[in-house]
Amino acid sequence: MLSVSDKEKTRESEKVVIAPRDLTREEHGAIICYPGTDLASFPSRVSQLGSLGIECLILEGDSKVGKYGIVGRGCVSTVVKARLSSEKEPVALKIRRVDANRSDMEHDYELQKYANSFDVGPRAIAASKDLFAMEYIDSIKLGRWFQLLKTRSSKKFLRALIRDTLEQCYLLDIHGLDHGELSNPAKHVLIRNHCKPAKTVIIDYESASRNRKTSNLTSVAQFFLLGGWQSAKVRKILRMQPEEDYSVSKRREELVAALREYKERLNRRSFEELLALVRC
Repeated sequence: MLSVSDKEKTRESEKVVIAPRDLTREEHGAIICYPGTDLASFPSRVSQLGSLGIECLILEGDSKVGKYGIVGRGCVSTVVKARLSSEKEPVALKIRRVDANRSDMEHDYELQKYANSFDVGPRAIAASKDLFAMEYIDSIKLGRWFQLLKTRSSKKFLRALIRDTLEQCYLLDIHGLDHGELSNPAKHVLIRNHCKPAKTVIIDYESASRNRKTSNLTSVAQFFLLGGWQSAKVRKILRMQPEEDYSVSKRREELVAALREYKERLNRRSFEELLALVRC
């Protein structure tokens, strides 16, 4: 079994750093024009890298495109690490998939920038038609964290994690920005590494809207507290009783009522009452 230091050395050896001018259609087309079946936009996308000030791509990560590592991929875009001339630290660069059901990355950029105005989401830096550069978060996805979570873990950390995430959802709600994908936040909430108390970041605003009724907090609260295997872990760590017990059934009714009240009132008082009920 590899030690932590051996794993880090392996990752370092697998990392590829490449400047935009050295990208080739044959070698890197599937990264720049994922999934690689249509490379017609390759020259335009390389040009956009230069226009944004991308000095190099840092090809590493747990996801793979061919032999190269990347940070991740979704239905709309792939994500790679990159160096931006205006930034001291590496950035996360979203590259629109050629088969995406979105015509550009500017909608994502503008709504994330709006979320930034009330301190939610990674810092949006710059965007073009097919690219979106933002703050890179050293983190683990919420879903993966729950898979690794042991029931003897710190109650204090878990309570801070729930409170911090719900606080951001509350801010999204009161500012009228519905995320659109938080019914399953496992892939859309990141937990910052090396932070105590826990700090989370809500990502992925391509499906967000300012024209829908918001349901950010109610969606995430249900994930944490009311349903699924992850909420069972939460109840166990916070030393709630098994769900079949009457007192927990009563607690569940109280939570549902508190969420209904919050949705109707949508104010700070109803939010704080919900937090008090779950002791976060």
